Amino acid sequence: MPTAKKFHYQFNLRDFSKIIQNLMLAQPQLYKTNPLGIARMWAHECHRVWRDRLIMDADIELYNTFM
Repeated sequence: MPTAKKFHYQFNLRDFSKIIQNLMLAQPQLYKTNPLGIARMWAHECHRVWRDRLIMDADIELYNTFM
């Protein structure tokens, strides 16, 4: 939740759409027979969009536990 210390923790559908947009840019022939590859790419995009904004160690640990 956003607070005075974590005011930049405002996540919205635009952030989610960045993840989906980049997944859709993947070349299908590379991931058609590799479901683990697409899951890794999804995790990478989540890290890039959401984890990079986290500043508190407790929040990062919680995110890493979830992922």
